[in-house]
Amino acid sequence: MKKIILALFLSGILASVNAQTEKGDWMVGGNFRLNTSENNTEISLTPTAGLFVIDNLAVGANVTISYSKNGTRKLTDLGIGPFARYYFTTANVRPILQGSFSFITEKTKIGNTSNTNNGANFFLGGGAAIFISEQVSIDGLMGYYHSKVDGFDGGGGFALSVGFQVYLFKNQMDKVRGK
Repeated sequence: MKKIILALFLSGILASVNAQTEKGDWMVGGNFRLNTSENNTEISLTPTAGLFVIDNLAVGANVTISYSKNGTRKLTDLGIGPFARYYFTTANVRPILQGSFSFITEKTKIGNTSNTNNGANFFLGGGAAIFISEQVSIDGLMGYYHSKVDGFDGGGGFALSVGFQVYLFKNQMDKVRGK
């Protein structure tokens, strides 16, 4: 009897969490990234918002805010650009692939001298979205991050980010928009 109740309980949970990535649903959230490459450590916050254009594929926009320091050189970046994310299953733990691109403005300060330059960065990697409730996941991603700013050599390396997403069902968004 206990096994039957447990099986029904687990079936109910799985049935309730498999609809967050359907066409028309939205996701909002972001991630925190710590990027380490040659003699550089970067801390980055990237809020995101996306729409599922087909089941399991979200496309949207991200904003990047980052700060890094290497010796006396300090960098502050602000960027905006598109992203795409694909979920491979509808289970509670979902493997994902994600790619993003951002146009950035970077302020470089070395001692008392500062410059502002434009450039771009991209991330390509994979990981998992772990659904902790019907509408919230904690995401872990790892992959390759590359940045190139006018006037400086480009560089990239391994990046690890941890974030979360809140999933808003199509009917919830319709109510917000008054439909």
